[in-house]
Amino acid sequence: MDRYLAILEVSQKQAYIFGSNKVRDNIVNSTIIAYVLGEDYIEKVLSKFGYDKEKNMVYSGGGHTILEFSDIDVGKSMIKELTEQIYRNFNGLEVFATIMLYVEEESVGNNLKKLVKQLEKKKSIRKSAFKQGSYGIEQPDANTLKPKCVDTDSEEKLKVKEIENKEAKSFYPDKFKPAYEFEKLGGKKNDSNFIAVVHIDGNGMGKRVEALYKELKNASWDEAKKRLYTFSRCIDKDFKDSYREMADEVAKRISDKEICKELELIENYFPVRHIITAGDDICFVTEGRIGIECARIFIEKLSEKTNEEDKKGYTACAGVCIVHCKYPFFRAYELAEMLCSNAKAYGAEISPEDNGSGISSVDWHVEFGELQDSLAEIRKEHVVGDGTELELRPYVIKVSDESKWKKINEYKKYENFKNTINSIQKCEKDYGIGKVKGLRAALKQGETSVKNYMHFYKMNDFISDYTYRDFNLDKEKIFTGAKLEIPAYIELDGKKHSVIFDAIELMDTYISL
Repeated sequence: MDRYLAILEVSQKQAYIFGSNKVRDNIVNSTIIAYVLGEDYIEKVLSKFGYDKEKNMVYSGGGHTILEFSDIDVGKSMIKELTEQIYRNFNGLEVFATIMLYVEEESVGNNLKKLVKQLEKKKSIRKSAFKQGSYGIEQPDANTLKPKCVDTDSEEKLKVKEIENKEAKSFYPDKFKPAYEFEKLGGKKNDSNFIAVVHIDGNGMGKRVEALYKELKNASWDEAKKRLYTFSRCIDKDFKDSYREMADEVAKRISDKEICKELELIENYFPVRHIITAGDDICFVTEGRIGIECARIFIEKLSEKTNEEDKKGYTACAGVCIVHCKYPFFRAYELAEMLCSNAKAYGAEISPEDNGSGISSVDWHVEFGELQDSLAEIRKEHVVGDGTELELRPYVIKVSDESKWKKINEYKKYENFKNTINSIQKCEKDYGIGKVKGLRAALKQGETSVKNYMHFYKMNDFISDYTYRDFNLDKEKIFTGAKLEIPAYIELDGKKHSVIFDAIELMDTYISL
């Protein structure tokens, strides 16, 4: 008996999710994408056509859904019905699908790779890349800039909103409620009213799928189908559980009166808001000063988990974009993605043998003005005339194997950075916050300016007193009464970097949890 495989994938996900500048719409749109490719919706739409989840569902995950059919005409008619219902129920959502014959003589992995390749080919030659946006007579929607529709939601969209409300409750600790406006995440208006847009992506997931395909080389289709389904479900569960555990940890920390007072929480709104929780792709928004720490907690919670199917743990990288709450959200999200990619690239650089899949790191950017088009352009602004790169980030949070720590410079470990910024935030008594912030401007002018600035303001001992003391001790000077010398700059990968710029830049937008 022949077997046919079909694959469905939502195209241009980000454009759909962030097509509105309303947070509630972004969250609902993200939920819609997960819903239309999920088991329940597919079963609901196709059950009257003979669809059976046990027989037809292969797995849903990795941004797509794969189904199987014993008859190509039945498969095509079901896919046609499903995509038509998606278009009718969810305006603006674009779904691609393709179907192919399963070649029994080839491995499961080869068949699935061919299927994905066939879908990619179809997407590349789409018939209508351009659409009629408006006929010029409609009233534009101020939030989406698209023609305004009658203010009614389809029955299915209303159901998605119910699902999102129910899911939202599971993501937030007791006594807290989810915020649907960034201003309600906390912070002072016109002062520290910043948000942090956090994007987290699992490391080496494609390689793990490849490894699973190899294991399934001689497996029967039924066994392979079961294992792929379990693998996909475990990833989704483990990442969502890590988010919930991160939220619980944040709730414990903000019960501290000092932290709670600093955050200035409003009406029990939780200072973290999930946007996307789809497999290993996570996006959430926080009050600006806790974004980096929330990313750190998430990665640490994730590192404690093991996938039930392939028995391997997880690592992930994070990008954190800290901007004013009124800043265009999609622009901030795009930069968070770039920062996450940069963190992954750093992992690959220091651990080429596994392409960085064992390194969990974080990169961030604090935007005080207008974002540049690319991360490379932003980073150019932090290179001074003598070639010194002011930033040291990304920083490593966790590693999959303790032996990997030996490859990582002490200055690049997040825990050491955290100790330094906590120390600098407490230096007001000795040096005054204004003098420390002024050092940031001197750093941008070069090493000579830094020496002159520190000499003029009697800050020659600032670095040795407040930065990186735990690992940078000159043993010959311990207990002699002599000052421990810690450099203001270090050489890494043939480039000079400032050891204090990151901490000084972040001191107003960072709360340790």
